Amino acid sequence: MTATDRLSLLQFEHLSMSGAAAAQFSIALDELRALRLQDRYEHPAALYLGDIAEAGSREELAAAKGQGLGFAHGLIVAKAIAEQEADELRRVFQNAAERTGARLPA
Repeated sequence: MTATDRLSLLQFEHLSMSGAAAAQFSIALDELRALRLQDRYEHPAALYLGDIAEAGSREELAAAKGQGLGFAHGLIVAKAIAEQEADELRRVFQNAAERTGARLPA
């Protein structure tokens, strides 16, 4: 299964999300695809973005965001992606977390 196929399945998975989470997830996937990461990194990143989109509390959001940022950091440590790519990936996770945070109660 190619990464494109996996990402397509993830888009179908968003059907079980609330409307707001699904919309946020769709935006995050578009941002992720724009980075053009290698297939093996794009799919796990999309899973973390799904976790961020589905967070139902500030604690869940913090944990999901931390996991996504940790994944990006791990790619740098492994020298799998360049620092600039990692910065862009971190920005995708940060943007997703900000959108989700905006819809969560304070």
